[in-house]
Amino acid sequence: MNITRKFRRASSGLRRVLTTEGSIRIQLGIAVVVLTAAGWLGLSRIEFIVLLLVVFSVLVLEGINTILERVIDLVEPRYREVVREIKDALAGLVLLAALGAVVIGAYIFWPHLTMRF
Repeated sequence: MNITRKFRRASSGLRRVLTTEGSIRIQLGIAVVVLTAAGWLGLSRIEFIVLLLVVFSVLVLEGINTILERVIDLVEPRYREVVREIKDALAGLVLLAALGAVVIGAYIFWPHLTMRF
């Protein structure tokens, strides 16, 4: 398979996740707001890079969560306690990453916000 076809398939997969998963759309919206605010407040290059890393980490983790949940549904379509536990654990890890992103974002934004207002 050539590189163009691989890129098209990867783009198609990304589009599918972004259009079908509500959680990732919400997180993407928050990311746009955060990165726009970062530009407006004139964050340093390193602060902006840290925010980009955090934002993309949360989005990628949410995507992995989505994929693993679909694989679990494929392998074990009937509801079982272990399936619920696995899905809850996956969601918990995404929540942990999101909370970490909030803490990092607050740490980066706080000095810029207190200086302006």
